[in-house]
Formats: sequence, C-alpha cells, structure tokens
Amino acid sequence: MLFVNFYELKILFMSMKQENIEHQEEPQIDYSHWKDWYLGIQSIFYFAQGAAFTGVILIPVFLQNQLGLTAEDAIGAQSMIMIPWYIKIIFGLTSDNYPIGRFGRRKPYILIAGIMGVVGWFVFGNLSKYSSAVIITGILMTGSVAVADTVFDSLGVDIVPPHRRGHLQGFGWGFRGLGGALSGYLLGVIISDLGWSRAYMILGGLMTLGCFATLLVYEPKTIAGREIDKISFADLKNEFKKPNTWLISLFNILGGIGIGIIMVISTYLNDEFGVEIEGLGLGVSYFAIGQFAGALVIGYLGQKFPLKIVLTSTVLAYVGLIAGLLGLDFTSQDRLFAVIGILGAINGGFEATQMRISMEFSVGPLSGTMYGWYNSMSNLAQTGIGAVIIAQVAVATGSYPIGMQISSIFLLLTLIPGFKAIKKIPVELQKS
Repeated sequence: MLFVNFYELKILFMSMKQENIEHQEEPQIDYSHWKDWYLGIQSIFYFAQGAAFTGVILIPVFLQNQLGLTAEDAIGAQSMIMIPWYIKIIFGLTSDNYPIGRFGRRKPYILIAGIMGVVGWFVFGNLSKYSSAVIITGILMTGSVAVADTVFDSLGVDIVPPHRRGHLQGFGWGFRGLGGALSGYLLGVIISDLGWSRAYMILGGLMTLGCFATLLVYEPKTIAGREIDKISFADLKNEFKKPNTWLISLFNILGGIGIGIIMVISTYLNDEFGVEIEGLGLGVSYFAIGQFAGALVIGYLGQKFPLKIVLTSTVLAYVGLIAGLLGLDFTSQDRLFAVIGILGAINGGFEATQMRISMEFSVGPLSGTMYGWYNSMSNLAQTGIGAVIIAQVAVATGSYPIGMQISSIFLLLTLIPGFKAIKKIPVELQKS
C-alpha cells in the first residue's frame, strides 16, 4: 500500500513537471511593436462589431415579424445563419496559412469580411419571403462579423503582450457592448420609422468602416522568431495532440452552452412580455450597456486579481441571476430592463475572462487557428446547442426562465476545466 502511494505521488509529480515544461516551451514572442493606442483601434472595431451583432440578435424577431416564422422556427433558422460562428477555426487557419502577398496574413481577410458584409447586410433586410436566399445572405451577414472577429483577434494574439491581454479583452468586450447599446436603442427607432432594410444597411456600413480602421495596426512579419509560412499538417496535428488544446476546448464548450441564454433574449422579451421592436431595441441597449461596464471592470480586475477568483465570481453571479429569473416580478418594464442590464454586465465579465484564458493558450504560429478554434467551440455551443436546448425546454414547460436554468448547470461545470487551465498559466502572466 505504501509503495502504491509513493508511486502515485511520483506520477503526480511527473505530471505537474510535464505541465510546467509544456507551458515553458511556449515560443517567445516579440511584442516590441505593440502600442497602447492600438487599444483605441480595438475599441473602434469592436464598437462597430457590437452594433452589428445587435442586428444579429434581432434576426429571430425579423424572421417572425417580417417573414412570418414561428418563434421555434426562427431560432432554428438563426442557428443555421450562425454557421460561420461555428467554424471560426477555418478563418483562423486560413489567415495563419495563406498570407496574401505583401499585404500580410491578417488585414486582407478583414477587408474581405467587410466586402461580405456589404453584400449580406444590404440584401438581408430587403427580403420579404422565407427561402434559401434568407439563409445565404444571413450567412454572409453573420460571416462578415465572424471572419473579421476571428482574424482581428488573431492579430491581437500576435502582437498583444501578456500584461495587456486582460485590458485587450476588457476593451474589446466593453466597446462591443457600447456599440450594441447605442445600436439597440437606435435600431428600434430606425426600424419603426424607416424599416428593417435601412437599419441593416446602416449596420453593414458601420461594420465595413470598423474593418478599415484595423489597417492602422502593425502586422508582424515573423511570429516567435519564425518566418510566416504555410502551416503544415504536422503543426496542426501536434497542436491537437496537446492535452491543453482539449482542456480549453472543453472549457469553451461548457461556457458556450452556459451563456446560450443570450441568443434567446430577444425572443424571451417578445414572447413572454409582448415587448415590441422599439422596446426590444431598448432591452438590447440595457444589456449592451451592462456588458460594456462588466467587460471593462472585469478586464481590469482580471489583471489585478487571480484569474481563479475572477472566473468563480462571474460564474456564481451568472448562476444567481439565472435562478432569480424564476421568482422576479417583471410586470414593470423598467425592472425587467434593469435585470437585463445586470445580465449584460455579468455576461461581459464572464466572456472577457473566458476569452482571456483562451488567448493564453493560443500563442505561436498557429495563434489564429487555435483562437478561432476555441471561439468556434464556444459559439457552436452557445447558438447551436445552448439556445436550442433552452428554446425546446421553454416550449415544453411554457417558461423561458425554466429553460434557462439549464445554463446554470453548464456554467458551474466550466469551473472544472477552468481551474485546471488557470493552474497552467504562470502567476506572473495572470496579473500586472
């Protein structure tokens, strides 16, 4: 028995040692080209993305109100339109592997995303009948946001030093929330006065401008001392052999399912409370303002306090609020929107922390590929699994708050791989 205990201790010690070696062997990146004012470019880009994503959140309402779909069918159609968000690894892999001449491997793809957006955003809102054209233009529309998000995030991984990663996620999610807040409020007015078509055109134009702003950010010619060239299959195979890759994948899948409530929030307000389009826009604004504040605060605190404490706090706050939805009286619309704002703040904090942890495991020549992979896992779980499960449970029980309780289970489960991942991040990289 004593021998077995010593043997188990030896195995544990060797495992811990191997984990430390694995992290220490991460390539050393040259961050000398980083400028703090790039956070301003980050803010402009994600402000535009946040505004655009408000239009994405309202897709089910557009499908119901303009094209006559039921709530369940609209959410199902939305899950297909969101396909680009499930395959973000492809966009990261492409930008990692296929630079376009002297223009680099990041910026050209962001511009392509802008062009996709012009087509998708300018056509989608003009459709008056549900058909394959709705799905195709919807995919172009959401694809423009997904591609730009993936590739610009990859550029961020390439150039952002560890002591700025928390701030990066805070600014990114924060200004995304601010863009969503203004867009949510104004969209309701614009849609009511001018119609869905012009509203989506405005969002497409703003998203394109956000893409152009990224041209001001420096793009490195080498990563980890290695000339940028094609990523071999062996590189990719080795990356997916690492236990860390599957650990962070699991973390993002569980977290994505846990925040699936975000994708049903507009349907929830419309079906359960009869909130019309202007009110829905206002509700999205409350959520986005909360997300702005929560992301900035947690992004800052994530650099000052241990990540384990920050992650635990956001998860417990999320679970508590979801449970509170069962008993809260929402007869007052102001009270409803206040709760939605708090939900936004907690969500912003959680997602900033989730992406910060993912970023720590996405450095090196495959930075875009791996960060895109982790985002894909989260987005697929959020829209394709979490939102669909909530919608089905809500239909079966006649209550969205009951369906949302499923999210709490998965949020709590994120703490298991989350803690294990945080243990592998050197303490000096967690705080500054």
